[in-house]
Amino acid sequence: MANLAAIIPAAKAPLEVHKIDIYEPGPDELLIRNEVIAFNPVEFKIAKLGIVPLQYPAILGSTFGGRVEAVGSQVTGFQIGERVVVSKKFGIRDNQYGAYQRYVVVGDIMVSKVPADVDLAIPASLMMNLTCVVGLFTGRLGLDKPSLNGSAPAKAQKILIFGGSSSFGSLSVQYLSQAGYKVITTSSPKNSNFVSNLGATVVIDHTLEQDKIIEAIAVEGPYDLVVDAISLPDTIAVTARVLVAQGGEKLYATQPAFGPEMLPNGISRVFEPWSDPLYEEENRGLLEWVIQTYLPQGISQGTIIPLPIEKVSGGLRGVNETLDKLQKGVSGIRLITDPWE
Repeated sequence: MANLAAIIPAAKAPLEVHKIDIYEPGPDELLIRNEVIAFNPVEFKIAKLGIVPLQYPAILGSTFGGRVEAVGSQVTGFQIGERVVVSKKFGIRDNQYGAYQRYVVVGDIMVSKVPADVDLAIPASLMMNLTCVVGLFTGRLGLDKPSLNGSAPAKAQKILIFGGSSSFGSLSVQYLSQAGYKVITTSSPKNSNFVSNLGATVVIDHTLEQDKIIEAIAVEGPYDLVVDAISLPDTIAVTARVLVAQGGEKLYATQPAFGPEMLPNGISRVFEPWSDPLYEEENRGLLEWVIQTYLPQGISQGTIIPLPIEKVSGGLRGVNETLDKLQKGVSGIRLITDPWE
């Protein structure tokens, strides 16, 4: 029985599908039979723009769901046949951990069991950005978690999430509003109702001319926290000016600057892989809460609302097409594929 993988042979080259060996998991690892790949926008930048140094040939991809095929000798918490979703830790690059293949090794602790009645595609589409949302707001910034047993008391703090229809943005709106914070966000008119139903206090049309967007956002402020869930040069220009207008300093971004950005004096752009705080020892309990409680219960209870999912046909041979879609830009949806097609 062979493995099959979509492999990038060199920087910025198209991916090629090849048969490769199936891996043996290490003592603390799992081998997963991959059944759904969830694509993240940063992956087209890694594949097509070469923004991250890699050792080629490389197998990309960070988020997937499937069944436990084999367990390492020291693994005690998982059984063969269990359904799980996985989000790979940022910076892990060995090919056995890449999601763009049929059999994947899990080399870290970001693994969540999936109830039998839940479509694997749903938690797979949520896993990466959900862990980043919790890592940023609670793990790094110390904000309260939402309650899964009812509404939280209203809080005075007001938070701006620019890009409420993105995956990170939509999950942020839900997480913060369910914890009692006032959330102001932006969206195109097409997705405005969806974002509003997630709990946002105000949804501002981000297709307006830049000065009008800034004015509309500023009127709802000042903000205790400003997060740019898109973090492209044109959105950073808007959110930075909002901060300047209220005398703020820190602008939280969801991806690094991939090109020149003009930041006003006094504004610092803050970025790290936001799931990283969950790996810190002091946040171990928070990590366990995310993967054991918040994700599975949030889906089952309907308190976590996923973006609509679009399946791209072709399996591993369709990965190049999917990366093209991501490069052109997608809004209000998550792309997945079945590696066995």
